[in-house]
Amino acid sequence: MHDSFKDLMNISAESSDDFFKRLVEEMPGGFLVYRAEGKEEILRINKAALKIFGCDDMCEFQQLTGGTFRGMVHPDDLERVENSISYQIANSANNLDYVEYRIRQKDGSTRWVTDYGRYAYLENVGGIYYVFISDDTERMKKRMSDLETVNSELVKVSARERQYRKAILYDAIFFFEIDLTNDSFITAITHMEDVHPFDLFDSVNTGGETKFSDFIDFSSKGQNEPEEYIRFFDRNRLIRCCENGHLEQSYECHAADNLGRRRLLKYVALLGESADGKVSALIMAKDVTSQAEKQKLLQMSLRQAQAANIAKSTFLSNMSHDIKTPLNAILGFTDLIKLHSGDSEAVEEYAEKIKLSGNQLLNILNEALEVTRMESGKAVLAETECHLIDLLAEVEKAVLPEMNAKSIQFIIDKSCITHFSVYIDVLRTKEMLCQLLDNAAKYNNNSGKVILTVREEVHSGGYGKYKFIVEDNGFGISEEFMERIFEPFSRESNTTRSGVAGSGLGLAVVKNLVDLMGGTISVESEEGKGSRFSVTLVLKKLEKNIPISKKTKREISLKGKRLLLAEDNSINCEIAEALLTEEGFIVETVGDGDQAVEAVLKAGAGHFDFILMDIQMPRMNGYEATMAIRALKDKNLANIPIIALSANTYAEDQKMSVQSGMDAHASKPLDIIKLKDIIKSVFERREQ
Repeated sequence: MHDSFKDLMNISAESSDDFFKRLVEEMPGGFLVYRAEGKEEILRINKAALKIFGCDDMCEFQQLTGGTFRGMVHPDDLERVENSISYQIANSANNLDYVEYRIRQKDGSTRWVTDYGRYAYLENVGGIYYVFISDDTERMKKRMSDLETVNSELVKVSARERQYRKAILYDAIFFFEIDLTNDSFITAITHMEDVHPFDLFDSVNTGGETKFSDFIDFSSKGQNEPEEYIRFFDRNRLIRCCENGHLEQSYECHAADNLGRRRLLKYVALLGESADGKVSALIMAKDVTSQAEKQKLLQMSLRQAQAANIAKSTFLSNMSHDIKTPLNAILGFTDLIKLHSGDSEAVEEYAEKIKLSGNQLLNILNEALEVTRMESGKAVLAETECHLIDLLAEVEKAVLPEMNAKSIQFIIDKSCITHFSVYIDVLRTKEMLCQLLDNAAKYNNNSGKVILTVREEVHSGGYGKYKFIVEDNGFGISEEFMERIFEPFSRESNTTRSGVAGSGLGLAVVKNLVDLMGGTISVESEEGKGSRFSVTLVLKKLEKNIPISKKTKREISLKGKRLLLAEDNSINCEIAEALLTEEGFIVETVGDGDQAVEAVLKAGAGHFDFILMDIQMPRMNGYEATMAIRALKDKNLANIPIIALSANTYAEDQKMSVQSGMDAHASKPLDIIKLKDIIKSVFERREQ
């Protein structure tokens, strides 16, 4: 065969090249010849082989593979393939080899091929391999699918085996076998590993001389219901059950383990009769305390869910008036503005009432979302270093407008704090205190009194117990409502009766916040005299005191500051641009994050004083745009102040903004006064 191939090659090279080409080209399968040495360049390849690689001609094949065998084979398979070919040729009498490997087609897809090759040496060419190649992808896929199926079946068999073993031992904390006919133990009591033994069994000799009935009499003394225990394990009863075909008997009772814990045990007796007529029983005990507790929790959860549905129904009924009132105001005053557009005083009054009604609806929405989010388990703590003086100052600033509106005397008592520097979730603590203080103001008379007291009660091991007390001399709470005061959607009386608008969600938010921070909350109240809410938190103290934030006395002017507003919503953009322009800012706008990056690059350093960046935008979100700007080579451009402007205002959202490189996080709807304070604080930090 070797000489025949030599002759064929000589004919093709010298006088029959056309014949050889036709022969190779018309072959139904792939065929190629390549040098055995050097770069292993391809000498011949037919159309069928080119088709396997998705190539229409030799030029495309050359671009794809470099015209070499090495370029044909997938890089991850090359070493294995060449080693296999070398080994097979060296150990084959006929210089034959067979390999399977992957190739890459022109379109980038990967295919499997089978390669039948033979080595030959020609005087005028040198060492060569001539190869028959075919696309074997479908067969390889089937083979791998079959292997996956087999593996899956093995996993299932292994899982079933574990289940059978578990079922045999019944997750037993102990088991033993009894000869009921002879009233004796076949095996001693065996405790399973990692299970605390029960004292009542340790004190009994379970050797062959101990009667089963004596053991039951003795062990019944530790049972809550000894008579029922003795009845279940009565030897004659169990024998009758076996004779009647009732081969599995079970019984549950409580017992104390050696740690003194009260546990619920389930005993199972598996009965059987031997060839000689003797009745035996394999008796196992399973600790089902956790299952019983889970069942109890499920039942409790069901009752709570039913109660919550009732509360929601009541809430919707009570809230109908509260929701429609501000909506009616917004729609009604909008019509009045159109009718009295020439009366500037009336328009200003109507606009202020529209804003108040909008804020009322916004508060209802925020509280409902906060409760839903907390109950879904998505909320996480974001503890940071904090000086409590700074926290209390922020709380005071937030609640003073409402206190002043009702001429309420507001006092903060911090005289009982020793360690002011702590780790705490500032945003959530502030939200919790503001919610309690907001209620204290709402449900109070004009010229009333509200006191916020913070006490450091005990401390040890680097932690301190801090109590936050909010008390007022307002309306008070009835004893009946105190039982459900923290339930979502619960209110003692509706808006019509109390005259106070609310959703019934505020205290549910407070309770969820306190639970999230690992604290406790209690309430004392008397109708007509006021209420006292006490929140206790355990806070980690800082080893070194941090300084109180100092407010700069120098007023920072924002007029004439040029900003870039990135906002994809046209209405939001129009409102923000108008409000900011009214405040003296020079505003340029873009509609997406990628446009913001482009605008910064095009404008150059010093053109924009800062950027207001929306988060959710279609092509490039605010986080991505910020990171792209921070990565610019020009440090003057990369360091431009960036403030997030987003409807997502949770602690996690603010943390993501900071992590992406933003300087601060402002919330929507846009509050221009708060936004200006944030902008000033950013500039202050930049100057320090």
